[in-house]
Amino acid sequence: MRILYWPKIQLGRAVIAEQLGAVPGAELTVTETLPQLLAALPGAAGVVLADAPEAEARQVVEQLRAPGNTVRWLHFVSAGREGFEAAGLPPGIAVTYAAGAAAPAVAEHAMALLLALGRRIPVVLAQQAERHWDRAAPGSRAWALEGKTLVIVGYGQIGQEIAKRARPFGARIVALSRSARPDALVDEALPLSQLHEALGRADAVMLSIALTPETQHLIGRDALARLKPGTLLVNVARGGVIDQVALREALHNGRLAGAGLDVVDPEPLPATDPLWDSPNLILSPHFAGSGSPATVARLAGGAAENLRRFIAGQPLLHQVAG
Repeated sequence: MRILYWPKIQLGRAVIAEQLGAVPGAELTVTETLPQLLAALPGAAGVVLADAPEAEARQVVEQLRAPGNTVRWLHFVSAGREGFEAAGLPPGIAVTYAAGAAAPAVAEHAMALLLALGRRIPVVLAQQAERHWDRAAPGSRAWALEGKTLVIVGYGQIGQEIAKRARPFGARIVALSRSARPDALVDEALPLSQLHEALGRADAVMLSIALTPETQHLIGRDALARLKPGTLLVNVARGGVIDQVALREALHNGRLAGAGLDVVDPEPLPATDPLWDSPNLILSPHFAGSGSPATVARLAGGAAENLRRFIAGQPLLHQVAG
């Protein structure tokens, strides 16, 4: 059975390719570029890939919708698939994804951003670069998580991993999700409809919610206006969850004491974007899921297991409804 692998992201690509190629009955073709993928689609039974920008995803989807398409399975090794969902995945194709594979690493990165902001590490590094010792500059505005209220917006696997890591710091944790299901790790579980009320109590906000039409610019001017002055904000979800113009304003006017972003919109962020010059901002280039061999093992193992099941005609793991 001919299976294509389009390693759009670098994370784990060699291990994923090795494990996919070792599945009995699989004839694996690695396509390095979008044109190579499009050329290889005819006759393929399945594709393992990561999400792509909507413009690229539309080219793939158009071919999947064409008469004579043979692809019956797509497996995403990325946490999101917004580009393909916006392009409109055709019916009749099973879609699976790497559920929570990178969640521990992403949560660790989220905590690193929050703690770096709270402990004023950017100020410390700037002083170090200038060989300047000034305890007052970082110390007078240092921030400790103990006793603070941490609001986690989106309580899926990443949100749960964030809560696990924040709990030992002594924070009060409020989690918002569609289900508002109680959880032993959090002090309050609220529905998303109570977002603004929860933001008004937050000392720090973590965003780990999926990007959908409903969550596009969920954190805009109205939401940011609910925050207490001095709140910290971290986004490890998707860039589109935040209105970046409103975010920039909140950083400049002091409504936000700092923001840590691993995701922006668009990516990569253009060099001319004024967000780069915002004060008290840590911007990392969407690598929160990197650095963990365990993440790679889960990504590769999950893809290979679903490929085995697909070839055998067995139920697939983590299949998207619809």
